[in-house]
Amino acid sequence: MKIGRRTFLRSTGVLLGSGALTLETVNATGSDEITILTDEHSVSHVYADDLYGMAFANGYVQARDRLFEMDVLRHIGYGNSAEVLGPSQLQSDIEVRRDLYSKREIKRQYETASDRTQRVLEAFADGVNRKMVELAASGQLPGTFTALAHAPAPWTPADSIAVLSYLIGYFGVSGGNELANAQELAQLTQSLDDERSAYEAFGDRNWLRIREDHSTSISAEDLTVDGGEEVLPYEDVPDEQLRFVDAALDAEPWGIENDFSLSDFLSGLRRGEEAGSGVMEGFKWGSNALIVSGEHTETGSPMLGGGPQMGYFKPPVIHQVGLHGAGYDVTGIGVVGTPGIVIGRTPEFAWTVTSGRDDQVDTIAVELHPEDKHRYKWDGEWHSMQTETVVHNASVVGSIVSGDPDVRVVKQEIARIEENGDVMPVIAWNSDERVAWCQRTTTRYQELEGAFMWADLGTRDDLDGFKDQISEFPFTFNFHYIDSEDIAYIHTGSVPDRNPSLDHRLPAPGSDHQWRGKRVGLGLQTSYTNPSSGYVVNWNNGPCAGWRAGDAPQQWGSTHRVELLDRFTRSALADGPLSLQDVKQIIERAATHDASAPYTVPALIDAGHTSSDAQLRAMADELQTWKQRGYAWRDANEDGRYDSGGMAIWEETRRELQRLVFEDELDEQTPDLAFDPPETRHAADHGRAHQETTLVDAIAGRTTHDWFGGVTDRSERTQNHDESVRTVLRQALEQAAQTLEKRYESANPEDWLLSVRESTFRSLGASKQTSIKMVNRATYNQAVAVGEGLEGSQHILAPSNDGNMTLPEVLATQLGGDEPDRLTDQLDEYAAFEYAPNPYTREQVETIATDHQTLRAYHTSIDDPIEPTGQISERTRTQIATQIKTNEDNN
Repeated sequence: MKIGRRTFLRSTGVLLGSGALTLETVNATGSDEITILTDEHSVSHVYADDLYGMAFANGYVQARDRLFEMDVLRHIGYGNSAEVLGPSQLQSDIEVRRDLYSKREIKRQYETASDRTQRVLEAFADGVNRKMVELAASGQLPGTFTALAHAPAPWTPADSIAVLSYLIGYFGVSGGNELANAQELAQLTQSLDDERSAYEAFGDRNWLRIREDHSTSISAEDLTVDGGEEVLPYEDVPDEQLRFVDAALDAEPWGIENDFSLSDFLSGLRRGEEAGSGVMEGFKWGSNALIVSGEHTETGSPMLGGGPQMGYFKPPVIHQVGLHGAGYDVTGIGVVGTPGIVIGRTPEFAWTVTSGRDDQVDTIAVELHPEDKHRYKWDGEWHSMQTETVVHNASVVGSIVSGDPDVRVVKQEIARIEENGDVMPVIAWNSDERVAWCQRTTTRYQELEGAFMWADLGTRDDLDGFKDQISEFPFTFNFHYIDSEDIAYIHTGSVPDRNPSLDHRLPAPGSDHQWRGKRVGLGLQTSYTNPSSGYVVNWNNGPCAGWRAGDAPQQWGSTHRVELLDRFTRSALADGPLSLQDVKQIIERAATHDASAPYTVPALIDAGHTSSDAQLRAMADELQTWKQRGYAWRDANEDGRYDSGGMAIWEETRRELQRLVFEDELDEQTPDLAFDPPETRHAADHGRAHQETTLVDAIAGRTTHDWFGGVTDRSERTQNHDESVRTVLRQALEQAAQTLEKRYESANPEDWLLSVRESTFRSLGASKQTSIKMVNRATYNQAVAVGEGLEGSQHILAPSNDGNMTLPEVLATQLGGDEPDRLTDQLDEYAAFEYAPNPYTREQVETIATDHQTLRAYHTSIDDPIEPTGQISERTRTQIATQIKTNEDNN
């Protein structure tokens, strides 16, 4: 690996070999002195007068805390992470290379960026590289590089673009679920042996527009929008679209030979809610938020609580920092590997963000030439795909370190369809039916511009400026804003105006696909300031009445976890004005109570209590006990078990209901339920609720298809619907009882006590795995009361802001020793729902700072490898010394 352009700054006592040298700066860029104040949690506040110095110091402190993680993320963004981490990354790399960008495309994004954007990326890279040289010179380079025999290359502006393309371009875009939907409809057609009945049953799980009984963030009285897609009557769906549905059931991933357990790749196709794979498994843009107007607070000013749920990682994929100067005066979190702050506060306002979940991806079905799979029909004519072959080589060392010695070399063909200026990756095909599916995304090539719209929010002064900054923001998020007077909810995205003659839950035939325009940013008209309720809650639910629910099954229906947050908020408001402690307590209660169980437990209690079976009545009693405790799962007895058997009963019964109610119709398309948090981080399906919608609607008799009795025509259903439901619920309880009796070796439901579930932090490096009692809490939390000084400005990031480990620390940890305390220095407070100060003025920062550093920025060039040992070669050492002497002479 070659070290190219370097940036030097003042740093005393940097060890080069056995000697100590002082590196003095040359102010080649005109930067004034940069000050970095750092607190006990390694959260740094950067003070610089010019843009270059600010971005430089941002990269410098981020590399200090997260250099190895930065390197991992850029390799993931380039789609070559298996070369470093081993075969567990192959699925991620294949998906990235299929859906995102080549290095050539990333370079083009940089070359076409504005001068300001280029300057920030350059300065950020210079700061990263300067710290990389310091770490290597002092033997402090993260030890995981040595363990993997992988020397880090110098950071480049393109690396930041690769990272943000992955973290924003992949996870800030929802939709594209049409192929999975088509597979489900095809399965229903086989099971019900009637396409019309299947289509109507499919409608019970997917509805395109927000349901009337969905809990939106803005009330219908305040805001209702018009427009968007509608579900077509069966007879109006084009025959060509239904023909492609039949082919979907046997679809296979494009470009990968299915010869070694690659069946999971179909599950990696877009399904409306993106989640990472490999080391990033569990990563997604989730999140919850609460903002309250001054009319409901003790202080008379607005308050904010909540934060982004991005999975539990050690270290996190976000980084705490403060940026002050050059137009910025903001503190909060940025995305690792990129400059700027995306969530945080300024002296004037605070904001947090949740995922918007709009449908911004369309899956398009195209007919393939009978003799050439690389030719497709578009507008009645044959066109050729653009193709490229990529060879993925999984690291031998990485596979051994990860415990997977099966080293693989995988060849992938990337194919893209280019029509009308759009580049559409081909994701799957059916070779027998000669059909392929590609995806068109509203935000392609907009990641860099969009990221800087977001990251520059901290340069604005008020609500008007805040809105102006994201007026054209194309990614799907909900922004929650407070200042001294106002609260505002802003739902953004880039949503196309689609062909109304198609069913947009299903792949569009290439001959009929069209976008007649887009609505972008504030143009969605899904924003509102100072709602009549005096508060806003959001947990990835729909923004307002009338809006589009998208193409994901069960999204924005009659059940949703936001109702849990809303219920606790309304309960607190009923007791009087809120303090900041009340806001924090609302977030805590929402994070420690089940969001899903309340929708089905009452029906199970009824089925059990009305049964003649004493065992079922006892199970209902135990469920009633759990219900009376608010479905809480935080408290445990002295044996480390939950103090009610209700949770175990609900889990097992819910699994049985999934089988009894849906498996006959959906077969292999029946969604799995996951109650163990390590599978999906946070609280798994205890912390979600949308997956309950079809079941709850079926229990209430609101579905078109009779999922409990198999009667399709609602008019033919008897008045015994409730008893039919009870019969199935009792069957599920009986099956659950058999399982639980064997598991706990007891027939008494009071003994069926689950061990406390744990939320686990996945290690991105060589640190030990860390777990806490299961919580459904944001990865980073803010609690802000405007106008209350440092007491009203608090935050927490678990488990720590500092994630680098030296080689001696790595070796000591792997040999059974203790890892450094700094790797978990915010974990105890996080687990206890406590917070740390989040200062935003210089005076506040200085009161908690434990370290003070000054530096100046400039760049030069050193071409020499950094050795994997964490040391710099003798040649580089000589070059650095020569450069220092030249600097001294010039000064």
